[in-house]
Amino acid sequence: MKKILFMMCVSLIFSSVAFADTVAITTQVNFTAPSHMTSSTANYAFTPSAPIVFAVAGKTCTWVSSSSPYGSGGGAGCNYSITIDSSGNIMNATSNGNGCTESGAAMIKACK
Repeated sequence: MKKILFMMCVSLIFSSVAFADTVAITTQVNFTAPSHMTSSTANYAFTPSAPIVFAVAGKTCTWVSSSSPYGSGGGAGCNYSITIDSSGNIMNATSNGNGCTESGAAMIKACK
């Protein structure tokens, strides 16, 4: 019985979808009346199969994913985070390395 239970658990683990890449986008809103600053974050996790391309703040961002041959390969994982301020500027661009688009200016420059 223990062996059957163990095999069932192993099959569930290996049959589940593995997300290697993530993108987190935080947007800031500045209310002027009444005065208040608020923000919200949208997260998207996915199994990479191509470069990461999305539109935000009137720009299209194209970042490296971890899928071979586009990035570091083999599900190393590219985890990105950006903030869109209340004026529509992209800022606080970070990545975790692993052959991904570099943090900061490189990520922002890849949004045209």
